[in-house]
Amino acid sequence: MEKTGAEILVEGLLVEGVTHLFGITGSPLLPILDVVYRTPQIRFVQSQNEQFAMFMTNGYARAARRTGVCMVTRGPGATNAMTGVALAYYNAIPSLLIAAEEGDLFHGLETSLFHNIEGSVLFKPVTKLARRVERADRIPESLQTAFRLAATGRRGPVYLGIPRQITKEKACVQFDPPERSRIQCLPCGNPREISKAAELLAGARNPVALVGGGLAWADAQDVLLQIAELLAMPVGASRGNKGIIPETHPLALGVISHGGAAYTIDTFQESDLVLAVGTTFEEFTVDRFGYRVIPRGGKMIHIDLDPAEIGKIYPVDVGIMGDARSVLEQILKELRQIKTVRAPYGESGRVKKLLQRKKQWQEEISHLMHSDKTPIQRGRLMHDLHQALPKDALVSGTSGSTHQWFEYAYPATVHTTQIGGWGPMGAEYCEALGAQLALPDKRVVCIMGDGAAMMSLQELQTAVTYNIPVLCVVCHNNLFGNIHYSQIKRFGSRFIGTNINVPNLADVARVFGAYGERVVDPGQIIPAVYRALDSGKPALLDVMIDTSPENLAPPGSFTEAATDAKRQADVSLSARKASSQ
Repeated sequence: MEKTGAEILVEGLLVEGVTHLFGITGSPLLPILDVVYRTPQIRFVQSQNEQFAMFMTNGYARAARRTGVCMVTRGPGATNAMTGVALAYYNAIPSLLIAAEEGDLFHGLETSLFHNIEGSVLFKPVTKLARRVERADRIPESLQTAFRLAATGRRGPVYLGIPRQITKEKACVQFDPPERSRIQCLPCGNPREISKAAELLAGARNPVALVGGGLAWADAQDVLLQIAELLAMPVGASRGNKGIIPETHPLALGVISHGGAAYTIDTFQESDLVLAVGTTFEEFTVDRFGYRVIPRGGKMIHIDLDPAEIGKIYPVDVGIMGDARSVLEQILKELRQIKTVRAPYGESGRVKKLLQRKKQWQEEISHLMHSDKTPIQRGRLMHDLHQALPKDALVSGTSGSTHQWFEYAYPATVHTTQIGGWGPMGAEYCEALGAQLALPDKRVVCIMGDGAAMMSLQELQTAVTYNIPVLCVVCHNNLFGNIHYSQIKRFGSRFIGTNINVPNLADVARVFGAYGERVVDPGQIIPAVYRALDSGKPALLDVMIDTSPENLAPPGSFTEAATDAKRQADVSLSARKASSQ
């Protein structure tokens, strides 16, 4: 039976199991949205801006562990979504942006056309595929290709441009089940390299692991922990992956980044082998690709689905291209054959030393966690949030100094699903909304700076419209704190562009119809969290934060200001690689 292109497109989304479609309407999209209106299996979530719609798509994809879909109109609708697509590309998020394009009748008339843009050209640098679908009967093939590419190998975004005339064009098509076009068995890695990796790990005196989002996408945390416990091997997470290993575990180092505690860096520097799994050695994780985190001269095992990542930053002794879970299971099997006599990891002198360092660090920062000062200290806020929130809550901290304090002082027991990364301010709140839709039974919390909040505050309306009960905790100090701190440390306190005038955000939240409360006294943090959660509404807590320099960055963290001179003295990446060969 013949169907219109709009009907074919929506049918294809159903075949792929799509239940949520994010976006903003536009006249070229009306034929498609009219079909969505008559398709109850798909919920259309309309945001206030195309950029934020794409951010929500990313958050949904990360939390649901499936490809998210966003649809926008042509021209400025597509360009508004561009930052969200770039974020997906940077963070390897499987997502699909469907955008209207000008039809064939006037295609190529460039600026004479209203809202015209060549989307397949514009999005090519930040997608795995950017394609204009030329005919209605090509929609099934294009959708199949888009979903396959988005979710295989190194995951990432795909762009499909839909010319307006094919939404009404009729064709007779058939969709194959998705499994007929997908890899059903992920790569397991080269057995010879796996054996070599197991031997290196068994022979290492002080191994350490650095894990990234690839570990979570492979659902391999449990296998990694078994290896870590077998070897008494501490585990650190790359930036953006807080809680990927529960930070209450004795072997957990937390996030290795700007906000990391000093003992985490010491632990890495004392290691003789790094097991890197599903990580790109993100810039701030390894401090601009130097040897302040990764030890110079130590051995390296790198496991990743994308062979292009292996050896890109640091030379490897063993590189294994494969699915993290499959590879780690094979390594664990061989390790158990090699290490036939096993002592409990808690008896290891190295683990005892690590636990002592953790205890000492917690004692050193205890005054920050329990401070009764007003305005509120960020350490106290993080401590009280951890006390008040459910232990399985999905909690994320946005970019800048808020992110640093979140990494430093909030002990996460649940993976943040890598919410954040690349740093578009305000993105994390939108991603949290998408994550909440994917995980309706879980508490989702976003901790934001006030500068970031001002960039995506309008999405409170989306949260209220669709009853998305995300709790937003705003650190309110009327500053772009991270950059303000750099001006103090590096530019003689000559402030320009970092002081901001932010209104009472609790009042703004209430105007939108959300729960809003301003928190001034530290003793009110926990009761305010309880009230916000009990409201059953989207909620915002406007927490008045200390503006003193020592509260802008965690003590002892290696901030940009603290390491600027060191970075300038670092040799180039190519020179380092040459010297290691």
